[in-house]
Amino acid sequence: MAKKVRVKEGQIFERKEKKYVLTKEQFEQLVAHLTQYMSFDDYGEHTIHTVYYDTTDYDVIRHSVSKPRFKEKLRLRSYGKATYDGEVFLELKKKVAGVTYKRREKMPYCEAIEFLSKQGSERKTQILNEIGYHQRQFSVKPVVLISYDRLAMYHKKDSDFRITFDKNIRYSLSEFDLTRADDIDQTALTDSDTVLMEIKISDSFPLEISRILSLLDIYQGKFTKYGNIYKSAIAPNYYEGKLKQMNTKEMTRHTKENEVMNYAF
Repeated sequence: MAKKVRVKEGQIFERKEKKYVLTKEQFEQLVAHLTQYMSFDDYGEHTIHTVYYDTTDYDVIRHSVSKPRFKEKLRLRSYGKATYDGEVFLELKKKVAGVTYKRREKMPYCEAIEFLSKQGSERKTQILNEIGYHQRQFSVKPVVLISYDRLAMYHKKDSDFRITFDKNIRYSLSEFDLTRADDIDQTALTDSDTVLMEIKISDSFPLEISRILSLLDIYQGKFTKYGNIYKSAIAPNYYEGKLKQMNTKEMTRHTKENEVMNYAF
């Protein structure tokens, strides 16, 4: 089991993010080259649990996967299993024209749950105002818990340039309690040979890192955790349910029409 960690308290991030889907062999080869320029952070391998919020009709993720210029997601994140009064991060992640803006509020888990259930919070901040507006605009609820084990590296000359490696990505569509996250039975999204790499760039992309990626034939791909879960597990059931509703309504309409016709004759 990956260990629990403490993370920086920063509230606002602005950066570009590039994603790559690696095999385990590619990951091992890449790390061997990266250690000349980058170091692993002090946390080692650790587990991240994130609950994503969306509408009943999944309006947020349906908009997101349509590749718009602007999109945003509301999520609640814990590093390791949360405790009732332990600190978690309530985050509003926005992406505008390829640039990611992450705004987050650090608070006890119990307070975050109260806020998300629209009971409010004693603290008043601009970030909570923005999150509250998102809630009112979309009327969201928890729809998926996503967990994964992460290793992170930072550049020796620029600690803001970071690379993360996520493996064992799994999810639950029915249980969202972060105090039980380690014990929830989850479905695997990726197999044991898959590693999701994210390169997080606040300033420039180091030339030596670019050369290493080219040397190993590693190229940028497209992978969003919630987006992939929506496409593979949520959308098929959602649209099947909608189709059944439509068919039921159509059958009801025809039945009523037949009743009227029989009565008329």
